[in-house]
Amino acid sequence: GISCIALWDGIFYDFHEKFLGLRIDEYQPLTLENPEDLYGKILFEGKFNQIFDFLVYVMRHKDCPPEFINDVAETFEKCQLAYIVDKEQPVTIYPATMETEGKTFLEARKQLLENSFLGAEAHLRKATDFLHQGEYADSILHSMHAVESVARKLAPDSNSLGEALRVLEEKNPLHRALRKGLKALYGYTSDEKGIRHSLIDDNRANVGIDEAVFMLGACAAFSSYLLRKYQS
Repeated sequence: GISCIALWDGIFYDFHEKFLGLRIDEYQPLTLENPEDLYGKILFEGKFNQIFDFLVYVMRHKDCPPEFINDVAETFEKCQLAYIVDKEQPVTIYPATMETEGKTFLEARKQLLENSFLGAEAHLRKATDFLHQGEYADSILHSMHAVESVARKLAPDSNSLGEALRVLEEKNPLHRALRKGLKALYGYTSDEKGIRHSLIDDNRANVGIDEAVFMLGACAAFSSYLLRKYQS
């Protein structure tokens, strides 16, 4: 009906102006006659990352109907896609190459939101967004930033992940293997060209989707672990 068209027209208008950055006078309002024309090319002809960007923007919009989010999540599951829709706002599409990784990510994100670790949650969300876009180095960087954000909030006077871990271990020592794992992850992001440091030439960091998916799951798990162990 007309009210439904008006709702989606408002969402698409915001996508046109705020996300795509296009001129207002280039926007063509939805009509009852052609309600699907405007973004048909994105949905049916776009690359998967463009489709994901569009869907994520729509599902995060304040006016998006909850039933639309449920329908998208059910469609992903029914079609057995390698991605899952986390319906917790802000809605996120994350890779689900393994069931265990998906549950870990969901639980970590839920814990971070419930305990107001919003900065860390935002980094995990950005990591998934960059993953969709094929920006794997940026995805890994934000995954690691999530861990650093949790640690530094738990040890607010610290200036780095290493310093935060030292402060926290004075209260309650980390298991030796976990400490070694955290340092190894941090060292990887420091050493791999282009992840923590600016590129000095035209070469990209030597990382791909496998490394980015692994780091997303690992950093989500470490973020959750630090929160459970040191949250007072």
